[in-house]
Amino acid sequence: MAVTMERVAKHAGVSLKTVSRVVNGEDNVTQETREKVLHAITELEYVPNLAARRLSRGKAMTIGVVLGWPLASTYSSTMVDFIQTECTNSGYNLALFSKGKDELNQVVQAYQGKQIDGVILDTIAGKNADLRKQLDSMQVPYLVIHPNSGYNDNTSYVTINDDGGAKAAVKYLIDIGHTSIGCLIGGLERIQNVARLNGYREALLEAGIPGKESLVYLNDPSDFSLGHSGALHLISNNNDLTAIFCCNDEVAMGAMSAIWQAGRKIPDDISVVGFDDIRYAAMVIPPLTTIRQPIEQIAKLAVNHLIKMINDPSAAQMRIVLPTQLVVRETCKPI
Repeated sequence: MAVTMERVAKHAGVSLKTVSRVVNGEDNVTQETREKVLHAITELEYVPNLAARRLSRGKAMTIGVVLGWPLASTYSSTMVDFIQTECTNSGYNLALFSKGKDELNQVVQAYQGKQIDGVILDTIAGKNADLRKQLDSMQVPYLVIHPNSGYNDNTSYVTINDDGGAKAAVKYLIDIGHTSIGCLIGGLERIQNVARLNGYREALLEAGIPGKESLVYLNDPSDFSLGHSGALHLISNNNDLTAIFCCNDEVAMGAMSAIWQAGRKIPDDISVVGFDDIRYAAMVIPPLTTIRQPIEQIAKLAVNHLIKMINDPSAAQMRIVLPTQLVVRETCKPI
């Protein structure tokens, strides 16, 4: 026999209305009570009747995510996984739209067809001015994760301090004695890469270390191949190279592979620092020193605020810049 909401309420020791609020992702429930209800739902394997909820609430109970980053990248898949989890915890489904397949028409048609209630845009998708203009004109609730630029005053977003994170990474290398520090950076059409390059340069400037253009390798895409080709370029053009700062962890892993192929050792010969702290950063050998950005927190904030916007069109905008954290592992060695 199917588990009912009434049974969940009895099992959790709360009212039926409280269970309904948790299942529908409403705010006016304490975190302790919400966890108690979610635990009961898990134990009893309760499955909400989404069709009935959609009819009763006049909503699709689905959040759309427009993804411009390749889903194959570990960062993107991790972010989507956390968004999916938070959607599920809040009683929503997730619909994924891929950039490059006429995402504007896809999203508009899905909203007009009452298949989605709101949209989360990533950095790349958020750069689509036509898409944002259409969403604004239709009053579609949306927000941006890691915005680039050109947004109106009503655009909600959540991002991180890219400049400060990069600066902390390079400062750490300087503090342990490195002065010839390379930088592998992706395309500067992304404001995040610009900020991380600025952070690299600011750290050198404050330490009184002259910046050398031969130590900066710029290319796209920001993936393993950039790290591999970039590290080989830095090694062949800088005899005194002792450390490399990479714009993300996938780039750092490409750099580590190239360093090994060049007959160098990490960290004895060259130290490496990444950015993001993806799940594999602690698994590579040696484990990667990196800058952690709070991916799970970003996903939770994005989903929860979008649901607020869906339920209350007059909800205040959210503009949050989260701090990063240096995670020291085994790819760096003092000079």
